[in-house]
Amino acid sequence: MSSEWDEVAAAWDEAPTVRAYAAAAFESLVDLASMAGVDLDGARACDFGCGTGLLTDRLAERCASVDAIDTSPAMLAAVRAKIDDHRWVHVQTFDALPPAAEPYDVVVCSSVLSFVDDHPDTVADLTTRLRRGGLFVQWDWEAEPDDPDHAGLTRAAIECALADADLVGGTVEAAFTIEADGELMRPLCAWGLRR
Repeated sequence: MSSEWDEVAAAWDEAPTVRAYAAAAFESLVDLASMAGVDLDGARACDFGCGTGLLTDRLAERCASVDAIDTSPAMLAAVRAKIDDHRWVHVQTFDALPPAAEPYDVVVCSSVLSFVDDHPDTVADLTTRLRRGGLFVQWDWEAEPDDPDHAGLTRAAIECALADADLVGGTVEAAFTIEADGELMRPLCAWGLRR
């Protein structure tokens, strides 16, 4: 899968929709963290499926450390170019998810979990890497339950994955609205706290 992402990495940040999505996702994260009582200032964060690091860069402005993880070497090269000033950002590729040195306060997954082989297992694995009370947040496009070819995840699938991972206190709802190719799009935001 990484070769497909490698091919689009160079021009990824030029797309206005991509930049708007990252900005809106970060704003929703700030609101969620505040509501959930998780302080981003000084937090240990993981940006799982970081792409070119548009969200990683914003996290680096607030967090004490950020692990930026992706499968695409070209995407990760773009992250490295952005974070030269942030020595507390660690960029790494994965075949299997690498272990965290310490538990995370925050794990974010922006438009990535619909692309993993096993969404529920990935959410469960990421949750084990959170400290108790740590915040898990994912943003993904909503798939229609009766359209198996549509990209994204259904609300029901996301809710089941959160429950199976023993994440509590969260919701699955439309996060924000952005315009893409003349259409208004409302990605889902799902979040929960590790019990």
